[in-house]
Order: sequence, then structure tokens, then C-alpha cells
Amino acid sequence: MASARERTLVPFSEATKVQKLDSHTYRVNLYDAFCIGAVPNGGYEASCMLAAASAHLSPHGQLGITLPTGYEATAAAALPPLPDFEALKTKNGDDNWEEPKAPKSSEFVMRSLRNWHFYMPRRGPLTPGVLDMWIRTASGERITQRALAYVVDSFPYNLHTFLAAPELRALLQPPRDREEEARTREARAEVASADESRAGLWFLTVVMNLEAKMALPEEGVEWLALRVTSKQIKDGKFDLDVLVRDVEGELVALSHHVAMILNIERNTKKRGSSTKAAL
Repeated sequence: MASARERTLVPFSEATKVQKLDSHTYRVNLYDAFCIGAVPNGGYEASCMLAAASAHLSPHGQLGITLPTGYEATAAAALPPLPDFEALKTKNGDDNWEEPKAPKSSEFVMRSLRNWHFYMPRRGPLTPGVLDMWIRTASGERITQRALAYVVDSFPYNLHTFLAAPELRALLQPPRDREEEARTREARAEVASADESRAGLWFLTVVMNLEAKMALPEEGVEWLALRVTSKQIKDGKFDLDVLVRDVEGELVALSHHVAMILNIERNTKKRGSSTKAAL
């Protein structure tokens, strides 16, 4: 495992590079830059396995039947409003979308999140309890098929504030005017405290299923749209459904998670105080 505490971004293509050892054995080097606390991101590990599977199965071409379904005509199949992609890249947002700023104290522990730019609705959920977001890689690489497992297991630190019921959201998220107009020492302290509390949570994936619905272009795509929902968050356990589409609205992948919400100290302190990633 790469042991250096990289502060620079590692290209995803490098982080999932597969070495074939024999006809049924492959090797992938896991990078510290794709870790949450002391463990590799589960989606990143799954992407490494997908890379090996792709290398193993690529000689076998398999095609099947394709039929449109009624789902494509429903409201749930519609894309969220298209952003000004150039403004997102140059200004971190536009009139409707913005990139949330993670608390500085979480930057090393949550270093896997530094590999992505997440753009979320500026004025809160477009639909109650639903997180719609656009994503792109922080390295500027295009998103390829082998990255899909990492895509569906990467979420902004404040994911739960979008999934919560509307009446609870205010308790989890500082009011917008306080966040933007925090001019007094007390207001700034309140916002900072709330941010630190949210950043101290670890969303641990217990089980993850991924179903690829289409093959991305060989050269990859720059942007993907994700819609994330949860039917229940209870006693620290929750489910997630993730729907992934391209900028044309084509369904790219579906994913279902069984997950837990834990204090990040459960991750970083179970092997001592070190935050060095380990397997």
C-alpha cells in the first residue's frame, strides 16, 4: 500500500492500475489518498476489483436485448436543472448550485473526499429528503466505467442534512443567513461548532450493490448527476439508494447501500491514535 501522506491528488487511473500476475491473478496498489481515516474508501476498493474484472473479461463481448421502459417518462427520471458547468469549475457555483466547504479539521481524515468536487443545490433540497448533486473529479480526469463504484460511495460531509425530514433539517443545518452573514463572534462560533459536529461523522458502508446500466464512453465523461435518497435513518443505521445519470439524462448506474453513522474516532482510534491508512 502506498504509505506516503499525499497532499497532491493521485490520478484515479493510476490508483486503480491493474497488474496481471497470471491468468486468474491481478494486483492493484491501494493509495492513501483514497482513504477515510484509517481505511480505504469501500467504493475505491470496489473500483479496483472492477478494474481487475474488466481486464479479465474484456476479451469476452456480450450483448443483450434493449427495451425502453415506462420509468423514462416519469418525473423521477428527470434530470435536476442543468448548471452552468463553466461557472461551477471557475467560481465553485452558479445561481442554483454550489460546492460546500468541508471544515478544515476534516481535510486529512476525510482525504478521500478531496478527489471529488460535489455541487449541491444552493437553497437546500430540490425535493424534501433528496440529495441531487453534480460531480466531477478534482484531478480533472474524466470519469470512466471503472470509477463507478467509487462514484456511488463518495458523498459530501453534510449528506445527512439533505436526507433528513424538512422539520429536522434546521436542527442539523445552520440557517442560511447565519452561515453567510456570520459577522459576530457568537454567530461565527455557532456555525463553526455545527460544522465540526457534522464533520465528525463517519458514514460507514456495510453492504453496497452496484448495477451498471450503460457503458460510459471509453474516454470517460466530465460530469455525472447523482440522486441520493434514504427511506429510514434510525439508531445509527440507514439505507441509501443512489441513481447516477449523465448530462443527457441517460441512466448510468443504480446502487443500494446498507450503512451506519459513527463517530469518526471509531475509525481513527481503533488502531491507536494514528490516522495512517491500513488494511
